[in-house]
Amino acid sequence: MTNATALARILIGHWRGLLLAALIGLVMFAAYLCRVDEVVRTQGQTASLPQIDLRIAMITHGGIGDPFWDQVAAGAQSAEREFGIELRFDGDGNINTQVRLVDNVVAQGYDVLIVSLADPDAMENSVRGAIEAGLLVLTINSGEERGREFGAITHFGQPDKVAGLAAGERMAAAGVNRMLCVVHEAGNVGLGHRCDEAGLSMELSGGSYQTLFVTGTANIRETTNEIGAVLLANPAIDGVLTLNAEIAELAQRAIGEVAADALLATFDISSDVLEAIERGEMLFAVDQQAYLQGFLPIAFAYFAHVEPELETSVVLRALRRWSASGRLLTGPGFVDASNVRRYPEIRGPE
Repeated sequence: MTNATALARILIGHWRGLLLAALIGLVMFAAYLCRVDEVVRTQGQTASLPQIDLRIAMITHGGIGDPFWDQVAAGAQSAEREFGIELRFDGDGNINTQVRLVDNVVAQGYDVLIVSLADPDAMENSVRGAIEAGLLVLTINSGEERGREFGAITHFGQPDKVAGLAAGERMAAAGVNRMLCVVHEAGNVGLGHRCDEAGLSMELSGGSYQTLFVTGTANIRETTNEIGAVLLANPAIDGVLTLNAEIAELAQRAIGEVAADALLATFDISSDVLEAIERGEMLFAVDQQAYLQGFLPIAFAYFAHVEPELETSVVLRALRRWSASGRLLTGPGFVDASNVRRYPEIRGPE
């Protein structure tokens, strides 16, 4: 074993330990919510969470209609109902629009800003402005390190560098020697981390990789052609890693159209991705729990503002520890042939 390979395995083992610790905390929090639900169900409306006047805005770099962000929105809307707060969910892939949305939230006097930072440099002034205006700021999905630098309390998501490193390790273990990593949003720091670290794993395993920037989901045909053209020009490519479930579907189409002999894996899940894994047409998908990225920061904000009572004091202490750590990890989790049937999209109705 080379020193580089040994180091990579040490790093992966270290981060797996952190993920386990985060999972334990998450299970404890889920157990508390289940206990609240049980009390409400058995005792009726006499036992419920304290109601507070709290206005929360979640502004992301993707909006309704995007499968991933639809899951985030579903989690956020579930939390809105659970905790009785006022929620505004909005987002846009255009960074100028996202900046304007954040500035509007500050001007309208919201109490909490939950924001994704795919382009931290462009968002810095707006995020710092929100903090100066007295908003509690939390980050989700991307921009963890820079968000903390700006003054965000904590982050909810997967560490993209760790996820990329582990994804590349899995690709290499499956026999991939030359990997194509497909980036669908130029300038998105999280996507860059995934590709770079997946490529590092490939190189540590003796393989190689190249990055392809594509048009994205705005032009499905163009993106499919771009992937297919690279595969045709480089028949030695034997693995494709995409960073989005929709792009994975286009890569699968491109592989078929040019009859390329390449294995496929992706970040993020969808019904089509899960079915492809079930059929053996895709190696794995990295699940970062989009629903939890919507639900958990609202739960955090609620408990951070509620007056501590006997039932909430334990949760408040746990949340303070999470806040001190700077992150609550929602992934990476890996979906492959060994566990894909656990997902209801594959199992079918109970």
